[in-house]
Amino acid sequence: AAKPLKADRELVLEAVLQNGEALHYAAEPLKTGRELVLEAVRQDGNALYFAARALEADRELVLQAARKNGKDLFFTPDPLDPLLSTEAVAANPFAVQGSKSLVCTVFELSAVESTFRFRVALGLGGKELQDDLPHGHTLGALGRYIRASALD
Repeated sequence: AAKPLKADRELVLEAVLQNGEALHYAAEPLKTGRELVLEAVRQDGNALYFAARALEADRELVLQAARKNGKDLFFTPDPLDPLLSTEAVAANPFAVQGSKSLVCTVFELSAVESTFRFRVALGLGGKELQDDLPHGHTLGALGRYIRASALD
């Protein structure tokens, strides 16, 4: 779109109400507007990826994105927040890219001192796995760890 159109807040709002990822094409100053970004994320959780970095720490935006698509927690500065993790797991049962089925059922996912603890059943009702990973890991890292454990 032409630069004046990308900066037209009303036009961009109409676009993101139709497709949240239209935020990608908005002028940079509009990507800092919380209300516009919230509307985009309500339509498509992936829109959070196109928001200004400062908004990634906005709890309401992140929760809304997680409700739409749990994978959106990869875009947050602290993906190990227990509430956000619970939201993500509720919105998107654990699967790992490339797997053809559910990788695990999550029974516990909580922050404990400098780690986060998880307890899962591999596959559908398979063996249980419990461990701690250092803070700083993403849900994707946890998925890869679980998948590697399932292959052992």
